[in-house]
Amino acid sequence: MQPREPGRWGAFSYGPYRRFWLAAVARVFGLQFRFIGTGWLVVSQDGLDLSPIWLGIVGLASALPTIALTVPAGVLADRYEQRRILIWSQSATAVLSFALAFGILAGAIDVWLLIGWAVTVGTLTALATPAQSAILPRLIDMRAMASAVALTSSVWNTMRILGPATAGLLIAWIGIGQAFFVTALGFALSALLIATLRIEPLEREAGAEQPRMLDGLRYIFREPVFLGTIGLSFFTSVFGMSYQTLLPVFADDILDVGSQGYGFLQTAAGVGGFCGTLAMIRVGAGRHAGSVMLGAAALFGLFIAGFASSQSLAWSLGLLFLASFSSSMYLNIGMTTLQLLVPDELRGRVMGVWSMTWFLASIGGLPASALAEWIGAPLAVALGALSVSAFAGLLFLLIAELRRLPQPTELAAPAALAGGS
Repeated sequence: MQPREPGRWGAFSYGPYRRFWLAAVARVFGLQFRFIGTGWLVVSQDGLDLSPIWLGIVGLASALPTIALTVPAGVLADRYEQRRILIWSQSATAVLSFALAFGILAGAIDVWLLIGWAVTVGTLTALATPAQSAILPRLIDMRAMASAVALTSSVWNTMRILGPATAGLLIAWIGIGQAFFVTALGFALSALLIATLRIEPLEREAGAEQPRMLDGLRYIFREPVFLGTIGLSFFTSVFGMSYQTLLPVFADDILDVGSQGYGFLQTAAGVGGFCGTLAMIRVGAGRHAGSVMLGAAALFGLFIAGFASSQSLAWSLGLLFLASFSSSMYLNIGMTTLQLLVPDELRGRVMGVWSMTWFLASIGGLPASALAEWIGAPLAVALGALSVSAFAGLLFLLIAELRRLPQPTELAAPAALAGGS
């Protein structure tokens, strides 16, 4: 099929992408019930009634295999059909979630079974993540990539606002075990929608070398734009996002606004991220995408540092909104840039490394919490945030290719598109 210009709806002009986006909505909605439901299962009297430390242990059990295996999974995304990887990984997650729901209702789940379950679904998340990025160019014309990245990001930002409240209310209404049925249904619907995608199968060259994981890493370290962009995501996750782990401390001890204020702070960050994504969809990055990306990253660090020093709820809400707005902008530009520049034969491995940096926030919270014990939460958060600003400034000075990065529409060449509308 001949490529056509993206319509006024951007990536939504393409039927395969619309199905992919709906699958993302179903999956991320299910994830909200998994995140909230797991926490309640661990600590509530209706669940396992364990001490709060087990929240961190169960969360780490899910995060570690995801972090460790996302990059190797990129090799699979480059070697095998990405659509099948997504179908099988999400179907397996649905089956496991159904099994956990039945186990909870039967009173047969203990903490060790829950940890084993968390390790398994974390592994399946690692398997699916690079394939989700690698399949994206097959659903659209490359000139719509910026729109596709922003629209996909909007799913996460919207669910970040609506998901926890919805999940919390429904768990209170239907119960913890029943909540995991919602997780299972979300993943099952996502797998079904992916299975109905009409895209041409990948054509592998006869006699071509099998993909090797180190080839992707070598490419990243050889290309300054990739090294700088992925390094910026790394700094954001490990150092800049430490405020999320310590946000309850700010709500309780510093701002003295209690659980309701804590919810407001979370909502302000979610709304900021959503508006930043909306700005990318409606306006774009302008003529100097690289400079906008680095400038937004520097502002993110300054806004979080300002939040760390704030003693006012109103100022804190505003600064969190601005910080999330900025981070949403530069991460969207970063992912769009990588998608447009990465060679197709390395896409799964390179995007696997990019995706792995997202999951490092759960690890970065640990040293931030330890540092907060020593110097206090405000200074610990400010130092982490300012390191992001400093790194963005260093990239601006050292990597000229990032400063001169053109608009995504100038990077995108017309590409053949399979499927229908």
